[in-house]
Amino acid sequence: MKRHEQEGTVAGLGGHPARSCRRPAPVGALVFALALALPGLAVCADAPAEAAVQAAPQLSAGKTAAAQSVEEQLGVHIRWVRLSAAGFMLDLRYRVIDAAKAAPLLNRKITPYLQASTGARLGVASSPKIGQLRSTQRGAIRLDRDYSMLFGNPGRYLQQGSKITLFIGDQKIENITVE
Repeated sequence: MKRHEQEGTVAGLGGHPARSCRRPAPVGALVFALALALPGLAVCADAPAEAAVQAAPQLSAGKTAAAQSVEEQLGVHIRWVRLSAAGFMLDLRYRVIDAAKAAPLLNRKITPYLQASTGARLGVASSPKIGQLRSTQRGAIRLDRDYSMLFGNPGRYLQQGSKITLFIGDQKIENITVE
């Protein structure tokens, strides 16, 4: 790394011997890179068995009738839908409860999408090198594991409190609120 070696120049303006000439990386690029990398890292991390056993009673205690019907129909528990990447993406996290019923969510051939209450459709974000930014089935589906999908939100169309519907093939989950 190049460092200033001279203490001063004409008019007393010069480099500082301890400071680097290099400029720091733009913060926006770093935030975007982290937004793409963190969901993948979180999906790969397995929680210890004890934590999963302790979390199970908490999940069942706070279930509503709509959440129970989703769990019975699709075999998943929707953890959250949150804005990420400065509001330009929606991060959907869900936990698999029944592997057989949850198979369509993890099938690469079935393309899920979100539909806003106004009728706008938002698809899964895609990267040229990585492909769709969502968890897919590679081997056996693990129970009590969080999976994710990132949906594009161009122009920050959806905001906190927006109601959306998730479509997966011919199945749908209605009245999901964006956190």
